[in-house]
Amino acid sequence: MAWCGRTRRGFELKADLYLPNGNGPFPAIVFLHGGGFTDRNRAQLRRQAAHMAALGMVGFAIEYRVAKEAPYPAAVSDAEAAVRWLRANAAKYHIDTERIFAAGSSAGGHLATMLGVTGGEAALEGDGCCKQFSSKVTAVVAFNPVLDLTALARRDSTTRFLGGKCEERMAMCKDASPISHANHDAAPMLILHGTADETVPYQQATAMVAKLKAAGAPVELFTATDAAHTFRSTAKWYAPSEQAMEEFLLRFVKAKR
Repeated sequence: MAWCGRTRRGFELKADLYLPNGNGPFPAIVFLHGGGFTDRNRAQLRRQAAHMAALGMVGFAIEYRVAKEAPYPAAVSDAEAAVRWLRANAAKYHIDTERIFAAGSSAGGHLATMLGVTGGEAALEGDGCCKQFSSKVTAVVAFNPVLDLTALARRDSTTRFLGGKCEERMAMCKDASPISHANHDAAPMLILHGTADETVPYQQATAMVAKLKAAGAPVELFTATDAAHTFRSTAKWYAPSEQAMEEFLLRFVKAKR
């Protein structure tokens, strides 16, 4: 399905909806795929989305503008618009507007954590749909997220995402890094990261957790020992990481009952 009626330079952003059985109201999760801010693959987290739908949560796995289509903050603005879209369509899909979560992996984990620490900031809202609705999320689950672009300044993916070299636009590079926005009002977060990740170092997760805790924000770290970047999709770690996500998000659902 196309969402938001959004077109950019002749292409249309699409999304997949994973709907639970029943009448709701259901919590909802925006699923944000990875791909180095370069590739679009909304099906990347389909297993996780289907699993959470079976537990009674609407899954909204979106495409967002990647670097070759528009640099930062376009992808963040699209993620914000996706949250607003869910609230705008709450009646149609029986969504609980007070329980909207974000989940993502790698670059998508970056976007999910940005939602958690900046949701509602006017500078990132962009020109997407449903501006009368809030883009704040209730909680975030981030698999091996990119959290500090300044530490990855020499990566081609960082340069593409920013539309230029980090060292030549350091203010933007910092502003695009979730760790720069860690604050007391951040949404509760679960960060899952592998200690053997050579794409996004595990130290990014521990630094973010330390900064959020220092600010007094709720955050948890799931450590996958000796696991690489895409550990969430491996036989050893798929079930444990899925269970961690499930248990974390269900707390916010049960808290309302």
